[in-house]
Amino acid sequence: MPDDLNLSMFRAYDIRTPAVRLTSELARRLADAEAVYFREVLNTDSVVVAHDARATGPGYLTIAAQAYRNAGLDVLYLPGVSSTPYFYYAAMRHPRSAGVIVGASHNPAGDTGRKIIGPGVQPIAEGIGAAGGLLEIKRLYQEGRSHRSSTEGRIRPIDLLADYIDDSMQLAGVSPGSLKGVRVLQDYVFGAAGREMMLGFARAGADLTPVHFAADGQFPLGDPNPVKPDVIRPGLEQLAAGDFHLANFFDGDGDRIDFYHGDGSYLSSSFVYAALLPEILRHFPGDDWKVFADLKSNPLAVIQMARAGVTVDVIRNGHSQIKQALIDEPKRLGAVEESAHFYQAFPLDGQRYCTENTLYFALLAARVWLDDRPRIQRMLEIQRMTVREREWGYKFPDDGQRTEALQAVQEFFESQGARSMHRMKNGMELAATLLRRGLPFDVNAQTQLASDWLQVCQRVSQSEDGLARWEVVGADRELVQSARQDIERLTAGFGRGDEYRG
Repeated sequence: MPDDLNLSMFRAYDIRTPAVRLTSELARRLADAEAVYFREVLNTDSVVVAHDARATGPGYLTIAAQAYRNAGLDVLYLPGVSSTPYFYYAAMRHPRSAGVIVGASHNPAGDTGRKIIGPGVQPIAEGIGAAGGLLEIKRLYQEGRSHRSSTEGRIRPIDLLADYIDDSMQLAGVSPGSLKGVRVLQDYVFGAAGREMMLGFARAGADLTPVHFAADGQFPLGDPNPVKPDVIRPGLEQLAAGDFHLANFFDGDGDRIDFYHGDGSYLSSSFVYAALLPEILRHFPGDDWKVFADLKSNPLAVIQMARAGVTVDVIRNGHSQIKQALIDEPKRLGAVEESAHFYQAFPLDGQRYCTENTLYFALLAARVWLDDRPRIQRMLEIQRMTVREREWGYKFPDDGQRTEALQAVQEFFESQGARSMHRMKNGMELAATLLRRGLPFDVNAQTQLASDWLQVCQRVSQSEDGLARWEVVGADRELVQSARQDIERLTAGFGRGDEYRG
């Protein structure tokens, strides 16, 4: 059936689409629907707007801003290229405003989309947010709704970059010049993160080598995704050739940050979070604090998190779901996704904002390296006791074959002694299957793992059509490689395509 309205752009967490499918007419229709949602559902009178590094960003933002103004909304504009975390910070500073950033994260250069938030940096996603969030915006869009005000809203620029850098440094415990002597390489893959990172690390006194630092919406390296080997190869080669202590690799909109040791060793996000938790906890006095770790997180890293003094629970993947879960549970101080996303409950002006700030986490990691280098080294040593096959996927011809493939994989590993988990402790669907053998689902500071433990995660992608994803981690290389080969074999009979990483 033809999708004349491009309804497939409405994803579980945000809006994503090839730009050729979002014509100017449809972009106006979408912005009109958003304006109705902001005015009539959220009851707000202003919206913070920004765009990331994509070449199509300014055009779509201009269309949206005018639609919002037509509805009587004041538009608070972040000039130039903005990272998503900087946009979130600006929204924190304007807590009564909604927010829209035009961009498409790590997607190909030809894609566009937006992330939408309500007042208080409330995530807006499918089923999350007032009246169903994106589901309501989709309904308004289908109906062609618009809101016309007799008074046009104003537009005014806001520049909070210096404040963002200052506040991020303060939260990270980094003062001007205090990172002197730390040699860091950062690769922004021509995305949006370069400006704030370069300015922040310069102020902190670090010896920073920026790579692919000028935002370029054509993304000359390829899709701005730090998972893709071809995209990060030049940065890794420069890391190997230099004398660095740490390295960071970002995605297109700067809300993803991968960490590497100066010797080129990759430190997965769950181990990075375990290393940083003792310092993060300084912001949260008292007892009984909890964090979330996504279902792909390495169990050995989860044990280290628990030994830092927190309760760790499994959570499903998805930015909006994680942020909403943090909002709903005041004793949850943060979360980590193995896909290089880090979340925290940030204080500002007496309020609590559950969101992302990669500048803060990058600065904090550099400080921990400077102040407690053995802790970083310990996490690397523990990680080397395991083997990980980082998430990969296959595209299937239709949802039916994808479902059958996922079921075949689950049944096989269950026949090998694995147990499966489909729901979180609170009853929420994981929207995935977590398979574990030789370790429990509840992991704490005293958990002991079997010598042949294995963890397999599989899920349906919420941002790409027809895609299913897997990740495997286990006690040794033979176990993990065997599990990987089993998944390849089991899915081959369901019409899957070539391996996909993204």
